[in-house]
Amino acid sequence: MELLAFVVIGSVAIVSALGAILVKSPIHVMVWFLGFILSIAASFFALKADLLAGLQLVIYAVAIVVFYVLVITTIPWEKIKMFEGFYKKELIFALPAFFLTIGTVLYLVFNAKLSNMRQMLPKDNVSALGTVLFTKYIVPFELASFILLIAMIGAIIFGKEKANG
Repeated sequence: MELLAFVVIGSVAIVSALGAILVKSPIHVMVWFLGFILSIAASFFALKADLLAGLQLVIYAVAIVVFYVLVITTIPWEKIKMFEGFYKKELIFALPAFFLTIGTVLYLVFNAKLSNMRQMLPKDNVSALGTVLFTKYIVPFELASFILLIAMIGAIIFGKEKANG
């Protein structure tokens, strides 16, 4: 049963990722991306990593998707040329990176001891994460929040200028 759940969730993740890459409309890209994020959260739930699944949903599915939708709605897409064809220059750099990634994943799956999935997780991982996040990593956490806030305000300002001008 766990294998079936993994296959279904993994298939949804792969199809959603491909959909996000291959579609032309920015709105459709966001829908496919949201499907991918939800499938990753589902895989975390299946692995009994509820904290990671919740963080995945809160951080990606809500915050970043809302931010992207805000940006998409402020950009005048009718003035921007949509997907003109095959990107040859980008493919030259992307293919070696793609094959290196696939090779690394295959090596790890077949030759390396990844981790013991039967090992029990500590019960108090939420408070440990909170302690580390809000003590040792408070500055990067707050800087990331500040940068996202500035980007959102900038998108609103540019959107208003484009609408008025």
